[in-house]
Amino acid sequence: MRISTLIGTLGLWSATVAAADLQTQVEQARLLLARDAPAACTALQAVVEAPQRGPWSEPARLLLAECNLRRGDLDRADRLWASLEQRGGPAAAAARYHRAELLYFRGDFAAATAALAALAAADPSHASANDALALLAICEEYAADAGLAALSRAQLLERQGQSKAADAYWAVLEEDAAPGLVEWSLFSRAELRTQQGRLDEAMALYQHQIAHFPQGDHIVAAHLGLAALYERQGAIEQARKTYETALLQHPHDARAPQVRLHIERLRHLRESG
Repeated sequence: MRISTLIGTLGLWSATVAAADLQTQVEQARLLLARDAPAACTALQAVVEAPQRGPWSEPARLLLAECNLRRGDLDRADRLWASLEQRGGPAAAAARYHRAELLYFRGDFAAATAALAALAAADPSHASANDALALLAICEEYAADAGLAALSRAQLLERQGQSKAADAYWAVLEEDAAPGLVEWSLFSRAELRTQQGRLDEAMALYQHQIAHFPQGDHIVAAHLGLAALYERQGAIEQARKTYETALLQHPHDARAPQVRLHIERLRHLRESG
């Protein structure tokens, strides 16, 4: 093999290895983000500044913006998302959503509503569309409710890993907000605690929601979430009874067929166990 050919081959191999390393670094930073945002930021900054570009580049920038949000540097996060939005491409819609969400976190609910509505109208099929519609519904329904500011602040603090600081805002919300907003906050917090692995807290939140809002908009979802937690903890009979309660109280809910399948599955599990 000629020297020039060998050098070219080694260079190609080196670039391939570097690209694989960068892709791995992005995935490692994604996993690290929930535990150590500063360390994830450092890793992602190195990827963003690397001369190599590839399919990992835009995800790295999206994650780097999220890192800055979690570290409290909201302006830096907004600049990164704005840059991705201007570039266009697959990450643009996600960046638009996060910029609208940032307006919500900052308490500018009118601007957040306008941005979310524009995003929903422009691209209803992007990956963040469901999140955008859910947040838009909250902003539109509770725009005049003082509890919305407490909710947005609590959610930002939770996102930043400051659950204890968020507790004060959750408490204010339960005392002062409209019943529908209180119910939704209990449900969303129970889901969050489930994702965090804080299952006892999640169960308590679901139970509190079910007890205080038996006819609420999210009552069936609360029953399903609670039943799933019972099952995870091995309380099969309690899980089955919770599903049965949801079915008996809301037989015409769109999720009723799904609930019936869960009940039958748990009955078979009990009989075979």
